[in-house]
Amino acid sequence: MCPPCVPIVRIPILVVCRKHRDLTMWQYLWLANLALALPSPYLYQRGAAECPIVFDGRVLQNLSTNSFDLTDVSPYSTQYVKGENLTWSQIIFLPNTTTSRFDTLGVHRSLEVTINDQSLFRSGQGLQNGFRRAGLLLKDDKNAAGADAADQGVVTFHWSVRQDLSKPLNLSHEYMNVWHEKADYSGNQFTFVGGVVLPVDGGSGIDAPEEKNAWRIQNSKNEFLFRTPIRNDAWQNFAIQLDYLNKYDNPIPFLIRIPES
Repeated sequence: MCPPCVPIVRIPILVVCRKHRDLTMWQYLWLANLALALPSPYLYQRGAAECPIVFDGRVLQNLSTNSFDLTDVSPYSTQYVKGENLTWSQIIFLPNTTTSRFDTLGVHRSLEVTINDQSLFRSGQGLQNGFRRAGLLLKDDKNAAGADAADQGVVTFHWSVRQDLSKPLNLSHEYMNVWHEKADYSGNQFTFVGGVVLPVDGGSGIDAPEEKNAWRIQNSKNEFLFRTPIRNDAWQNFAIQLDYLNKYDNPIPFLIRIPES
């Protein structure tokens, strides 16, 4: 059973990075180690995107919670994926908090997504009683493989998360926060999880501090590729890159954790 209100603040952006197209697998891995190990000052500077943005999930300052119920205004689908008989204006809050790395000051604002015992999604004829769902789906995304630019070339997914200390996560539960689902719904190309991950999802299911107090990234086989402690006092920024031009056993050529700014 989930706690009465479980929030997470996030701003997802999807970016296609054409400039990395010719790199090899080993070069990708080397870049990942460089980004993780070296505290380069350039990583802390905000600047314009160096590759075209395919989908932009950032929230403009002039939007209200009611905007997420309007198909011509919301950057997300107004239908999926949420509890039956709930509207997004009942689920989303627009908190007063500091600006994240990917937001532009005075232009964008963060959003907060909540779940509770009403967050039961109807799949087919029945409600999914085993878990709670409130998943924002970018409205211009197409499901068929290769149907849009997010499934072509080399794609980078960026997002930031920050905790709401007034409504903390119950980390004895598993939280799937960001994922890229396969077109046939057979699994995810990557998953960003926190809390105690169940064995069926690749975790141990053990409610221990080292298990539940970490963000982790999984590949399509639910193997853990990366982990970092969950912080309660700052934004945490992440990026994952998928390479559709080259086929590897591991579909994620490299991933980068972007330092807090």
